[in-house]
Amino acid sequence: MTARVNVLISFVRRRSSFILFPLLSACSSVPFLTNRSAESVVYALGPREGHSSPLAGSLKPACPALVFGSDGFRLNDTHESAVRRVISDLGSDKKARLLIAGYAPPDLPQDHARALSERRAQAVRQRLIELGLDAAKIQTVGFGNDFSPSGPSSGVVVIYRQ
Repeated sequence: MTARVNVLISFVRRRSSFILFPLLSACSSVPFLTNRSAESVVYALGPREGHSSPLAGSLKPACPALVFGSDGFRLNDTHESAVRRVISDLGSDKKARLLIAGYAPPDLPQDHARALSERRAQAVRQRLIELGLDAAKIQTVGFGNDFSPSGPSSGVVVIYRQ
């Protein structure tokens, strides 16, 4: 079998690239490259152990949305007081979990908006951890400017209690 593979490789190296297409299309018959069952698919925005999916409609904001200006992701005094209020509202609730969702304005390029919304959500997460919240109880997601019409449409971060 190895000799056949070596011959095939040397043949492909000597020939032009148009030979590769039929070879690559034959890869679908290789067992480990075939489609997997639907049960084995993991979706990026699906639920995680103990967390609800950010796409679930049952999430309620833990505080008013944190509004960010322009391209920034640093927390200001208003953000700080809202984050501290969330910590005090959680109190000693050991089962409380948070989802921090970042959104960006629709006028930004898609890749920049996604990165910015993720940085904003991570900044809020980091501050919650600094104030004593267990990191395992916080899930973050950055939607950028790719979100449902009913979702926030500006540069905000929303902290949801699960």
